[in-house]
Amino acid sequence: MEEFRILLDHGGVATFLIVIAGVIVMVIGGERILTLFLRLSVANDTVIEKIRTSILSQKYTDAIQVCNAVPNSPDVNVVKYALLAVENGREAMRSALGGAILEVNHKCEARLPYLALIANVATLLGLLGTITGLIKTFAALAKADPSVKAELLGRGISEAMYATAAGLGVGIAAMVIHTICTNKADAIVGHTQDLGYKIITWVEQSERGTQKNA
Repeated sequence: MEEFRILLDHGGVATFLIVIAGVIVMVIGGERILTLFLRLSVANDTVIEKIRTSILSQKYTDAIQVCNAVPNSPDVNVVKYALLAVENGREAMRSALGGAILEVNHKCEARLPYLALIANVATLLGLLGTITGLIKTFAALAKADPSVKAELLGRGISEAMYATAAGLGVGIAAMVIHTICTNKADAIVGHTQDLGYKIITWVEQSERGTQKNA
């Protein structure tokens, strides 16, 4: 806390804005990590196998019940939407799948662009703090008494460096969190799309099996 107080005392206005940006990164980043890594966890292979077996046996109600048992899994929710539309034909299934996948994509990528924006803005604010600190320093030195020039020079350079360090620190943290969350979001959406295509294949296989038995 002492270092944080010194940062605010000596960093200037730009550093204060960077600290606010850092708080926003913590809030958004924490929420995104919690959502992507815990709340939107994809279903395990056992659940997927139960769904596949039920679909191949044309026990769609059983498959929907399996989906209802894991409501927080986005891929399984996509399966549920597709199965609810299976009686309306293949095009209805594809439409339901497309809408459900778009919803998953929206949930995964929500607020992620803000992290990328803050990463760039924080770095630029650090540069702005550096420039304003140096401007104030040289302006003060031009009119200052020689006995206090060294003090003013040290104070101005300190403000510039604090702003630079704070901007880089927040910018790097935001970039790292953004990259981690983006990769996880892409993995979830990709897995969901893959499972959506498999659902259509499984339904077609079950129908072909019924036609052969007939």
